Amino acid sequence: MIISSLPRRLTMPCPRLFSEVFQASEAPCSLNACDVFEMFTRGSRPDSPPHPGACNPDLHWRQLDRRLRAIEQPSWTISFGQSRWRQCSKSACRCDSARRSLNCWRAGLTTLTPDLIVPADLVNIDLGTNKLRTLHKTTFKGMRSLAELDMFDNHVEYLPSGIFDSLVNLRILRLQRNYLEEIDSDAFRSTKKLFHVDLSNNFLYSLPEKLFANNSFLETIDISNNHIIYIPSDSFVGLESLQILDLSKNKIQRIENGTFSLKTLQILKLSENKICNISENAFESLQALETLLLESNKLQSIPTHLFRNLDCLTFLDLSSNSLMSLTGVEFENLKRLRTLDLKNNALTELPDYAFTNCTNLEKLDLSKNKLRFLNVTTFLGLENLTSLLLSDNKLFEVHFKTFSTLKNLTTLHLDNNMFPSLPSRTLDYMPKMAIVKLSGNPWHCDCHALYISAWVRLNEIKIWDYSPTCVSPWYLEGHFLKKLKFPELCAGQWASMVNLSPGYPYNTSSL
Repeated sequence: MIISSLPRRLTMPCPRLFSEVFQASEAPCSLNACDVFEMFTRGSRPDSPPHPGACNPDLHWRQLDRRLRAIEQPSWTISFGQSRWRQCSKSACRCDSARRSLNCWRAGLTTLTPDLIVPADLVNIDLGTNKLRTLHKTTFKGMRSLAELDMFDNHVEYLPSGIFDSLVNLRILRLQRNYLEEIDSDAFRSTKKLFHVDLSNNFLYSLPEKLFANNSFLETIDISNNHIIYIPSDSFVGLESLQILDLSKNKIQRIENGTFSLKTLQILKLSENKICNISENAFESLQALETLLLESNKLQSIPTHLFRNLDCLTFLDLSSNSLMSLTGVEFENLKRLRTLDLKNNALTELPDYAFTNCTNLEKLDLSKNKLRFLNVTTFLGLENLTSLLLSDNKLFEVHFKTFSTLKNLTTLHLDNNMFPSLPSRTLDYMPKMAIVKLSGNPWHCDCHALYISAWVRLNEIKIWDYSPTCVSPWYLEGHFLKKLKFPELCAGQWASMVNLSPGYPYNTSSL
């Protein structure tokens, strides 16, 4: 009764069919005959699959349905004959015998039917931008010469186990922009010469352990824009040549010790995840790392010695997290660092000597934080700094020598803060200054503004944004600072000229 009720498309004997399906399946829970019957008679696959769980019926329905379609899927005809290129040229695809390539890009393919005859000695296959949902496991059987395979921008949901086993010379594999929810743990067991893999823009929830264990020549892996939550510690075992790893735009929450034992890795992208915790030694093996992207995560703090072994790091992006404080030793070993991005966090203060050992730092972005004060020791050691961005903070006070060691600084952004004035000589220590932003501050135009008024007037060419204007007192509101001189700024304020406390129109403690 159950067998007779199965869809008519099941043409092979049921015992053999289910043997193949369940042998290929890695489903984490057991299913009886009634479960299978219920799955087959339920109807179409859900549009928005839930996260795979221990015994999720919808997930198992999709897994079984994908495997059944792969078994029934037709496959093109692989030819070894002398007329193979002439036969290939009669298809909807473009064959090039000189380059040994097959181009089916935008050919409107939904399946690869037997009437499509393809040479066995192809070097390049482009199946991009079609509507393929799955392929039979023999699709590439015998294609030992294939070096580049493009299947990007299709509807591929499932790749049968062993589909790439013949591709012993494959160098480039592009599978981005498909509907893959899972990938077989042995998918790349035979592609030992693989150089580049792109699995981005799919629906992968996890990575199998030791997925790339046989790919010691692999240099680039892109798994960005998927739904990965957890990375097993041995997912990247065996990658002795890997240089670029992109895991951005996933849902990763934790980075454990041993996850990245990649001594040749140069670029690691972890941006736009949900990372809230990184183990202290998670990056200890990344001695060749040059670029580390951690922006747009949920980090509230940085483990004290997280970056201690990153001797080659030149670019570090920690922007758009929830960092509330720094201890002052996080960056002490980053002597080659050139760019440090800390914008859009929740930092209220900077510890003394926080960047002292970053002697090669050229750009420091601290904008969009909650900083209130800059001490004289804040930027000590940054003799090579050329760009310092402090926009959109709550700065209302700065020591007049805070910038005194920044002899090579060319760009300084102080706009959109709470400065009523600046101490005399604050901006006079930077001989190479070329770009300054000062607008968006509540400049209080009394005697204490004499310095900033004169500086703006003499350095107007350096003002990159709007010319700063007075916010108070009321009778000077909206006036340009550069146009105000001693008579306007100090009229009737002779007493305040010798008083150390300027006449602020508000209480700074409430900022």
